[in-house]
Amino acid sequence: MVHGWIILDKPEGMTSTRAGSIIKRVLKQKKLGHAGTLDPFATGVLPLALGEATKVMPYMVADQKEYEFELTFGEERDSGDRDGTIVATSSERPTAEQLQSVLPMFMGKISQTPPIYSALRIAGERAYELARRGDIPKIPVRQVIINALELLHFSPESAQLRVACGPGTYVRSLGQDLARAVGTLGYLSQLRRTRVGKFSLQDTINLDTLRSNVQQEAELSYLLPIRAVLDDIPAVPVSAQQKAYLQQGRSITYSGYYGKVMALCDDSEVALCEADGQQLQPTRVFNL
Repeated sequence: MVHGWIILDKPEGMTSTRAGSIIKRVLKQKKLGHAGTLDPFATGVLPLALGEATKVMPYMVADQKEYEFELTFGEERDSGDRDGTIVATSSERPTAEQLQSVLPMFMGKISQTPPIYSALRIAGERAYELARRGDIPKIPVRQVIINALELLHFSPESAQLRVACGPGTYVRSLGQDLARAVGTLGYLSQLRRTRVGKFSLQDTINLDTLRSNVQQEAELSYLLPIRAVLDDIPAVPVSAQQKAYLQQGRSITYSGYYGKVMALCDDSEVALCEADGQQLQPTRVFNL
């Protein structure tokens, strides 16, 4: 078992769950979780927590994400992406100037209706499960935040854009709404996530490279420590005796800190603790 974070560059045509299962098998892991699901047709940054790192998943700052996507004009599909069924067509095509002019309408806090093929729960069931059996779900409108929206490249049939957005944003819905705003229809033909929180494509490893490194028994240099997602939480050193107490769930005397801290022994994570200026009380213990 290994403990820490792998930032995977998820390949096209694979679910996030499937990607995680491959990592579990290759690295012989028992516990693995992923932060921020990607659609099968999408690629890019998928943070995976291995072993004891799953205990800090609730603390991961993943509320800001960035994507680059291709919006193809002329068709609308039920899923909002190229894997869906065509439900309407349009012969209209926008100009680059028209598309550029509507981008400010989609900045800041906007209203958005998620796709029917989404993981949202409707009356206890996933929306995509209802849609697949023909029960078209009624999806409630939600408020999302778009921090940046930029046109990267334009052609008569498609456009490439970059978006930085807050939690709950569906880029497939954004693409459809952009196309409608310029008098046509559209769907996402490509989607690549370039950032989740602090992690970007520069931090990623692909499956082939990971498999090769494991087969060659190469050092897991791509494995980030458990505390990689806790940059805003102070790290404090503790002794071997203090480590033993914390791992037993006992508080230790430790002055000068308040709030949440990470206790380290020999640069290895021991426990997340609550500090009151006089003591550290463990709240999450790591069995490393």
